[in-house]
Amino acid sequence: MIAYASGNFGKALVFGGADITMLFLLTDVLGLGGTMAGWLMLAALCGDLVFDLVAARLVIRLRHAGKGYRWMVAIAATPCALAFALLYAIPAFGARQLWVLAAALLVFRGAYAVVDVPHNALMAQVTSDSRARGRVSGYRLFFSTASALVVATLLTPLVQRAGSDQAFDRLALTGVAAGGLFAVTMILCAWTSGSGASRQARQTAGQDGIRVPLRDPMVIGMGLLALLTGFAAPAFGRMLLYTGRYIVDRPDLVPTLLMALTVGQFTGVILWTALTGRFSKSVLLAMGHGVSASGLAAFPFCLPWPIALIACAAIIGFGLASVFMLPWGLLADAVDVVEWRHGRRFETGLFAYYLAIVKASGAASTSLIGWTLGWLGYVPGQPQAIPVQAGMIGLGIGIPLLGSLVAILLMRRFDLGHARHGRLLVLLDRRCQSGADPVSGLKRGLVKSSGAGVTSAGGWALSAQARQSMSRSMDAPAAVRS
Repeated sequence: MIAYASGNFGKALVFGGADITMLFLLTDVLGLGGTMAGWLMLAALCGDLVFDLVAARLVIRLRHAGKGYRWMVAIAATPCALAFALLYAIPAFGARQLWVLAAALLVFRGAYAVVDVPHNALMAQVTSDSRARGRVSGYRLFFSTASALVVATLLTPLVQRAGSDQAFDRLALTGVAAGGLFAVTMILCAWTSGSGASRQARQTAGQDGIRVPLRDPMVIGMGLLALLTGFAAPAFGRMLLYTGRYIVDRPDLVPTLLMALTVGQFTGVILWTALTGRFSKSVLLAMGHGVSASGLAAFPFCLPWPIALIACAAIIGFGLASVFMLPWGLLADAVDVVEWRHGRRFETGLFAYYLAIVKASGAASTSLIGWTLGWLGYVPGQPQAIPVQAGMIGLGIGIPLLGSLVAILLMRRFDLGHARHGRLLVLLDRRCQSGADPVSGLKRGLVKSSGAGVTSAGGWALSAQARQSMSRSMDAPAAVRS
C-alpha cells in the first residue's frame, strides 16, 4: 500500500506545482492579461473533460489485451515528464504566442491523464477493506504533502524570481529536474506496488466501461464531491501568490505560508489516518471541511499580523488534509456500491469520471480567477486598487469557505460506514460464487434512496425482485437472514 501511495509524490510534484504556479506564470512571468490567462485555462478545462475519458478508454482496451494499470503507469511516465519540462521551458525559449502556450498546456494535461487514471484506479485493487482504504488515502496524501514541501521551497520561489529577475534558464532547469523526478517515482511505484490480489483484482476487465450509471445517487454524490474538491478547496493555495504580493505586500511571506499550509497537512495526515479505523470516511471528511472553514474565516481578520496568518494557514492545511485525502477512499468504496447495484464493475470508468470533474472544475476555478482579476482591472506588477484587493480576498477565501459549507451538508447524505461496506463485500462475494442476478433497489450508500426491505448490508434496502433473485442461490437466504 505504501509503495502504491508513493506515486502521489511524483504526481503532486508536477500537477500540484503547475496548479499553484501556472496562473502566476502566465500573468506575471509571460505578461498575459488576467482575462487572456483565464481563456487559456478554459482551454485546459475543455481538454480535461476529454483527456481523462480518452485515457480511461485506452486503459480499458489495454486491460483487455492483458496490460494492467501498473504497465500503463510505467510506460506513460516519461512522456508526461517531458511535457512538464517543456511547459516550464517556454519562458526561456521566448515563446509568447497564445497558441504555443495553449498547446504546451494541453499536451501536459493530456499526458498526465494517461498516468493519473490508471494510478488512481489501481487503488481499488490494492485493498478491498474500507478501513485500509482510509489508510491508503492517508499514505497518498503523506507523499503528496512531502511533494508540496518541494513545491513550496523550490518551485514557487523560482517562479516568483522568474517574474521579477527574469531567471528563465533556472526555471527551465527546475522543470527538467522535477519532470525527471516524477518519471523515476512513477516507474518505481509501478514496479514495487504489486499486481493486486484482492477480490476486485480478480474481476474481468470486460465488465469495465466509461459509460457509468450517471443517475445512480452514489455516482451523483461523488460527482458533486469532485466538483467541490476541484473548484473550491484549492482556491486558497492558487491565490496565495497574489495575496502575499498585492494584499499583505510581503512576497517573501508566500513560501512561509505555503510551508505552514504543508506542515498543517502533514499533521492532519497523521491524525485523520489514525481516525479512519474508528470513524467513517464521510464523517472525517465533514470534520476536515469544518476545520478548514474555521481557518479560512479567520484569515482575512489576521492580515496585519504575519504570525497570525501563518497560524491560519496551518489550520487550513490541517483541514485540507482530510479534504484532499478521503474522497479517494470513498470513491473506491463507491465502485463496490455501484457494482452491487448494477451488476457491473465500473472501476476505471468511475475513477475517470471523478478525475474528469476534479480537473475540469479546477481549471474552471483558475479561469474564473483570471477573468475576475481582468474584469476588476488587475495590472501585473503594479499596486492594486481596493476593488482588486477585495476581489482577491473573495476568490481566495470566499470560494473555498462556501465550498466547505456545501461539502459538510453533502456528507450528511453519505451513510456508507466501515461495517456496512464490509457486509456489502460479503454479499458481493456470495453473489459472485452463486451466480445470483444483480440486485436492484440498493440504498447505494446515500440516505433516503428508494427501495424496501433490509439485508445484512447495514440496512440497505432491497426490492422484492432483488430478494427473489438472491433466493435462487443456496448462500443467499443465509445472507439475508444474517
